[in-house]
Amino acid sequence: MKRQSLPGSKDLIDELEFPGKHNKEDVNLSIIRSIFSLIKWLLVALLAYILFVEVVLRFVRRFYQFPIPAYAARLIDNPIRRRIQPPDRIAEWLGAGEGMSILEIGPGPGTFTFAVARRVGEAGCVYAFDIQEPIVSALSEKVEQRGITNISVRQASAYTLPFSDQYFDRIYMVAVLGEIPDKQRALSEFKRVLKDDGLLAIGEFLPDPDYPRRKTVAAWCQESGFILTEQYGNLLHYLLLFTKQE
Repeated sequence: MKRQSLPGSKDLIDELEFPGKHNKEDVNLSIIRSIFSLIKWLLVALLAYILFVEVVLRFVRRFYQFPIPAYAARLIDNPIRRRIQPPDRIAEWLGAGEGMSILEIGPGPGTFTFAVARRVGEAGCVYAFDIQEPIVSALSEKVEQRGITNISVRQASAYTLPFSDQYFDRIYMVAVLGEIPDKQRALSEFKRVLKDDGLLAIGEFLPDPDYPRRKTVAAWCQESGFILTEQYGNLLHYLLLFTKQE
Protein backbone atom coordinates (compact mmCIF):
# COMPACT_ATOMS: atom_id res chain seq x y z
CA MET A 1 0.00 0.00 0.00
CA LYS A 2 1.40 3.39 -1.05
CA ARG A 3 2.31 5.65 1.82
CA GLN A 4 0.76 9.09 1.61
CA SER A 5 2.15 12.23 3.16
CA LEU A 6 0.06 14.77 4.95
CA PRO A 7 -0.21 18.19 3.30
CA GLY A 8 2.69 20.38 4.35
CA SER A 9 4.55 17.46 5.91
CA LYS A 10 7.57 17.88 3.57
CA ASP A 11 8.12 21.46 4.68
CA LEU A 12 7.69 20.35 8.28
CA ILE A 13 10.23 17.55 7.85
CA ASP A 14 12.68 19.91 6.14
CA GLU A 15 12.37 22.35 8.99
CA LEU A 16 12.91 19.56 11.56
CA GLU A 17 15.88 18.10 9.71
CA PHE A 18 17.47 21.41 8.66
CA PRO A 19 16.59 24.01 11.28
CA GLY A 20 17.16 27.58 10.08
CA LYS A 21 17.28 26.60 6.40
CA HIS A 22 14.38 28.83 5.43
CA ASN A 23 15.60 31.63 7.65
CA LYS A 24 18.96 31.61 5.84
CA GLU A 25 17.23 31.71 2.47
CA ASP A 26 15.15 34.67 3.62
CA VAL A 27 18.25 36.48 4.85
CA ASN A 28 20.10 35.83 1.59
CA LEU A 29 17.12 37.05 -0.41
CA SER A 30 16.94 40.17 1.75
CA ILE A 31 20.65 40.87 1.17
CA ILE A 32 20.27 40.47 -2.59
CA ARG A 33 17.31 42.82 -2.60
CA SER A 34 19.28 45.38 -0.56
CA ILE A 35 22.21 45.20 -2.99
CA PHE A 36 19.96 45.71 -5.99
CA SER A 37 18.24 48.60 -4.21
CA LEU A 38 21.62 50.21 -3.50
CA ILE A 39 22.72 49.78 -7.12
CA LYS A 40 19.45 51.32 -8.28
CA TRP A 41 19.91 54.42 -6.12
CA LEU A 42 23.55 54.75 -7.14
CA LEU A 43 22.49 54.72 -10.78
CA VAL A 44 19.83 57.34 -10.04
CA ALA A 45 22.42 59.51 -8.27
CA LEU A 46 24.85 59.09 -11.18
CA LEU A 47 22.16 60.01 -13.67
CA ALA A 48 21.24 63.09 -11.62
CA TYR A 49 24.91 64.13 -11.48
CA ILE A 50 25.35 63.69 -15.23
CA LEU A 51 22.19 65.67 -15.88
CA PHE A 52 23.37 68.48 -13.61
CA VAL A 53 26.91 68.63 -15.01
CA GLU A 54 26.10 68.04 -18.66
CA VAL A 55 23.05 70.27 -18.88
CA VAL A 56 22.83 72.84 -16.09
CA LEU A 57 26.52 73.58 -15.54
CA ARG A 58 27.35 73.52 -19.24
CA PHE A 59 24.59 76.04 -19.91
CA VAL A 60 25.83 78.35 -17.14
CA ARG A 61 29.48 78.02 -18.21
CA ARG A 62 28.64 79.12 -21.73
CA PHE A 63 28.09 82.61 -20.36
CA TYR A 64 30.39 82.65 -17.31
CA GLN A 65 33.94 81.30 -17.47
CA PHE A 66 35.83 81.02 -14.18
CA PRO A 67 38.39 78.65 -12.59
CA ILE A 68 37.24 75.55 -10.78
CA PRO A 69 36.69 76.44 -7.10
CA ALA A 70 39.70 75.60 -4.94
CA TYR A 71 37.63 73.38 -2.64
CA ALA A 72 36.61 71.22 -5.60
CA ALA A 73 40.09 70.90 -7.12
CA ARG A 74 41.02 67.83 -5.07
CA LEU A 75 37.90 66.00 -6.30
CA ILE A 76 39.12 65.98 -9.90
CA ASP A 77 42.11 63.79 -9.02
CA ASN A 78 40.62 60.36 -8.44
CA PRO A 79 41.25 56.72 -9.48
CA ILE A 80 38.52 56.77 -12.14
CA ARG A 81 39.96 59.80 -13.89
CA ARG A 82 43.51 58.48 -13.63
CA ARG A 83 42.39 55.27 -15.32
CA ILE A 84 40.63 57.13 -18.14
CA GLN A 85 43.28 59.85 -18.51
CA PRO A 86 46.54 58.34 -17.17
CA PRO A 87 49.04 61.07 -16.16
CA ASP A 88 52.06 59.10 -17.40
CA ARG A 89 50.45 58.71 -20.81
CA ILE A 90 49.69 62.43 -21.01
CA ALA A 91 53.33 63.17 -20.14
CA GLU A 92 54.44 60.77 -22.88
CA TRP A 93 52.11 62.29 -25.50
CA LEU A 94 53.34 65.73 -24.47
CA GLY A 95 56.84 64.65 -25.40
CA ALA A 96 58.29 65.75 -22.07
CA GLY A 97 61.97 64.94 -22.01
CA GLU A 98 65.11 65.19 -19.91
CA GLY A 99 66.22 68.75 -19.18
CA MET A 100 63.14 70.50 -20.58
CA SER A 101 61.52 73.61 -19.14
CA ILE A 102 57.77 73.01 -19.12
CA LEU A 103 54.91 75.28 -18.11
CA GLU A 104 51.65 73.88 -16.77
CA ILE A 105 48.65 76.20 -16.56
CA GLY A 106 46.04 75.27 -13.94
CA PRO A 107 47.69 72.27 -12.25
CA GLY A 108 44.93 71.77 -9.69
CA PRO A 109 46.06 69.12 -7.16
CA GLY A 110 48.99 68.10 -9.39
CA THR A 111 47.25 65.30 -11.28
CA PHE A 112 49.70 65.58 -14.20
CA THR A 113 52.43 67.75 -12.64
CA PHE A 114 54.35 64.95 -10.95
CA ALA A 115 54.26 62.64 -13.97
CA VAL A 116 55.72 65.38 -16.19
CA ALA A 117 58.35 66.24 -13.56
CA ARG A 118 59.57 62.64 -13.55
CA ARG A 119 60.21 62.81 -17.28
CA VAL A 120 62.16 66.10 -17.28
CA GLY A 121 64.45 64.88 -14.50
CA GLU A 122 66.62 66.96 -12.20
CA ALA A 123 68.07 68.89 -15.14
CA GLY A 124 64.62 70.15 -16.13
CA CYS A 125 61.82 71.98 -14.37
CA VAL A 126 58.03 72.06 -14.39
CA TYR A 127 56.53 75.46 -13.61
CA ALA A 128 53.00 74.95 -12.31
CA PHE A 129 51.01 78.20 -12.44
CA ASP A 130 47.54 78.81 -11.05
CA ILE A 131 45.60 81.99 -10.44
CA GLN A 132 44.12 80.78 -7.13
CA GLU A 133 46.24 81.08 -4.00
CA PRO A 134 44.64 78.13 -2.12
CA ILE A 135 45.50 75.76 -4.99
CA VAL A 136 49.05 77.10 -5.18
CA SER A 137 49.51 76.67 -1.42
CA ALA A 138 48.11 73.13 -1.37
CA LEU A 139 50.24 71.96 -4.30
CA SER A 140 53.37 73.67 -2.93
CA GLU A 141 52.90 71.82 0.34
CA LYS A 142 52.49 68.50 -1.50
CA VAL A 143 55.67 69.14 -3.53
CA GLU A 144 57.61 70.02 -0.38
CA GLN A 145 56.35 66.94 1.48
CA ARG A 146 57.53 64.68 -1.34
CA GLY A 147 60.91 66.38 -1.46
CA ILE A 148 60.66 67.20 -5.17
CA THR A 149 63.03 69.90 -6.37
CA ASN A 150 62.18 70.20 -10.07
CA ILE A 151 58.66 71.59 -9.63
CA SER A 152 58.12 75.30 -9.10
CA VAL A 153 54.58 76.25 -8.07
CA ARG A 154 53.60 79.90 -8.48
CA GLN A 155 50.54 82.11 -8.49
CA ALA A 156 50.16 84.09 -11.70
CA SER A 157 47.71 85.03 -14.42
CA ALA A 158 47.82 83.30 -17.80
CA TYR A 159 47.60 86.76 -19.36
CA THR A 160 50.91 88.03 -17.95
CA LEU A 161 53.53 85.32 -17.47
CA PRO A 162 56.77 86.43 -15.74
CA PHE A 163 59.11 84.90 -18.31
CA SER A 164 61.15 86.11 -21.24
CA ASP A 165 60.25 85.32 -24.84
CA GLN A 166 60.78 81.75 -26.08
CA TYR A 167 61.49 80.34 -22.63
CA PHE A 168 59.59 77.02 -22.60
CA ASP A 169 60.00 73.77 -24.53
CA ARG A 170 56.43 72.73 -23.75
CA ILE A 171 53.30 74.43 -22.43
CA TYR A 172 50.34 72.31 -21.46
CA MET A 173 46.99 72.48 -19.70
CA VAL A 174 44.29 69.89 -19.11
CA ALA A 175 40.63 70.90 -18.69
CA VAL A 176 41.69 74.52 -18.25
CA LEU A 177 41.39 76.51 -21.50
CA GLY A 178 37.58 76.54 -21.33
CA GLU A 179 37.78 78.27 -17.93
CA ILE A 180 39.82 81.21 -19.25
CA PRO A 181 37.52 84.13 -20.20
CA ASP A 182 39.86 85.80 -22.73
CA LYS A 183 41.27 82.79 -24.53
CA GLN A 184 42.99 84.73 -27.33
CA ARG A 185 44.87 86.90 -24.87
CA ALA A 186 46.08 83.84 -22.97
CA LEU A 187 47.03 81.95 -26.14
CA SER A 188 48.99 84.95 -27.41
CA GLU A 189 50.93 84.99 -24.15
CA PHE A 190 51.60 81.25 -24.45
CA LYS A 191 52.92 81.84 -27.95
CA ARG A 192 55.26 84.55 -26.69
CA VAL A 193 56.96 82.39 -24.04
CA LEU A 194 57.03 79.18 -26.14
CA LYS A 195 60.18 78.36 -28.10
CA ASP A 196 59.90 78.35 -31.88
CA ASP A 197 60.36 74.56 -31.92
CA GLY A 198 58.24 74.03 -28.81
CA LEU A 199 54.80 72.47 -28.44
CA LEU A 200 51.55 73.72 -26.95
CA ALA A 201 49.37 70.88 -25.61
CA ILE A 202 45.67 71.31 -24.83
CA GLY A 203 43.91 68.42 -23.09
CA GLU A 204 40.24 68.03 -22.23
CA PHE A 205 38.14 65.57 -20.22
CA LEU A 206 34.52 64.88 -21.24
CA PRO A 207 32.90 65.04 -17.76
CA ASP A 208 34.30 68.56 -17.28
CA PRO A 209 31.47 71.13 -17.63
CA ASP A 210 33.74 73.36 -19.75
CA TYR A 211 34.57 70.56 -22.19
CA PRO A 212 35.01 71.97 -25.73
CA ARG A 213 35.11 69.85 -28.86
CA ARG A 214 38.40 69.24 -30.60
CA LYS A 215 37.57 71.42 -33.56
CA THR A 216 36.62 74.27 -31.23
CA VAL A 217 40.00 74.15 -29.48
CA ALA A 218 41.76 73.87 -32.84
CA ALA A 219 39.93 76.97 -34.06
CA TRP A 220 40.86 78.95 -30.93
CA CYS A 221 44.52 78.05 -31.31
CA GLN A 222 44.62 78.62 -35.04
CA GLU A 223 43.27 82.13 -34.50
CA SER A 224 46.27 82.85 -32.26
CA GLY A 225 48.84 81.53 -34.72
CA PHE A 226 49.14 77.84 -33.81
CA ILE A 227 48.94 74.82 -36.11
CA LEU A 228 47.52 71.47 -35.02
CA THR A 229 50.14 68.78 -35.61
CA GLU A 230 49.04 65.73 -33.59
CA GLN A 231 46.12 64.51 -31.54
CA TYR A 232 45.60 61.67 -29.10
CA GLY A 233 42.82 60.24 -26.97
CA ASN A 234 39.35 58.78 -27.36
CA LEU A 235 35.70 59.68 -26.79
CA LEU A 236 36.28 60.49 -23.11
CA HIS A 237 39.38 62.66 -23.36
CA TYR A 238 41.91 64.03 -25.79
CA LEU A 239 45.22 65.87 -26.08
CA LEU A 240 45.96 68.18 -29.01
CA LEU A 241 49.50 69.26 -29.89
CA PHE A 242 50.20 72.57 -31.62
CA THR A 243 53.29 74.24 -33.05
CA LYS A 244 53.80 77.94 -33.66
CA GLN A 245 52.87 79.10 -37.12
CA GLU A 246 55.89 80.37 -39.06
